[in-house]
Amino acid sequence: MSGTQAKQVKTVMETIRRNRRFTVSSHINPEGDALGSALALASLLKRLGKQAVVATDGGIPKAFEFFPRVAPVVGRPSQVRMPEVAMTVDVPVLARLGSMSKVFEKAGISVNIDHHVSNQLFGDVNWVDPKAAAVGEMIFRLYEAFRVVPTKDEALCMYVSIVTDTGSFRYMSTTPEVHRIASDLISRGVSPLKVGQDIYECHTPSDLRFLGKVLTCMKSTPDGKISWVEVPHALLKSCRPGPEIVDELVNYPRSVRTAQVSFVLRDQSNDGKIRVSFRSKGRVDVNKIARLFGGGGHMAASGCTIDGTLAQVRQKVLKVAYQAVRNGRP
Repeated sequence: MSGTQAKQVKTVMETIRRNRRFTVSSHINPEGDALGSALALASLLKRLGKQAVVATDGGIPKAFEFFPRVAPVVGRPSQVRMPEVAMTVDVPVLARLGSMSKVFEKAGISVNIDHHVSNQLFGDVNWVDPKAAAVGEMIFRLYEAFRVVPTKDEALCMYVSIVTDTGSFRYMSTTPEVHRIASDLISRGVSPLKVGQDIYECHTPSDLRFLGKVLTCMKSTPDGKISWVEVPHALLKSCRPGPEIVDELVNYPRSVRTAQVSFVLRDQSNDGKIRVSFRSKGRVDVNKIARLFGGGGHMAASGCTIDGTLAQVRQKVLKVAYQAVRNGRP
């Protein structure tokens, strides 16, 4: 751990020691890293003798109901007793908290724990480590710093966090340290088989039919270096796919052998705004692409929202992606 990281961890620890009531929040539509790290952090706070609740807009999505309830979870600001300290995990921009931003802004102290290179450092205390594979990895380090041994349920939360954000240990962020942590968590009783089933083998037949319709229309540039899929609002409305299958879509154009950049265009709400998810195999920094459109994330995985129709947004994105592939940067 670098000197800067060690100093940030120390500041987080001092903030925890000096206060008693905490909330832990993550972004809207939370996925494995967001929920896993939030639950693991709240449970650590409880074991340190603190009051802690996970307060995430909408609560826990159906796809992640397998998470153990190691801490109370609420989905509306009205259910939250105002904390002394409001903590966020896996949130690069405050607006991503949704309705829970009200709690964060009114708390006496705010703590921002994240690994996005695009993080806007919006907390009173900021611990941001872009080299971390997942926020779950950072929370594991916090357990070590406090000399608290994770229980089986806490280990499961952190393991899911790491598995999902490393693409099952396939992404560039996977390091020897990540495997060391995963080994430790498995030694606490986590079953990789069960985790894999809960995350990746939970689709309905209608989800898979939706996937088939989307992939039938997958497109690539003539040189095969850019691949993408588009999801019209009418298709989402007629098929009503689960959020987990929608979130996985970007992995399919990314898997095209020649693709250097892949993306998904999704007309989620028919509101004139297209949600865009980017992926890269390493040569192109898609965080820089997303930032051109007001978004952000990681070098190999980022996202943004762009005004326009699917056709208009496709044209804008392809123009920038072509340039990024040609130059190695946008």
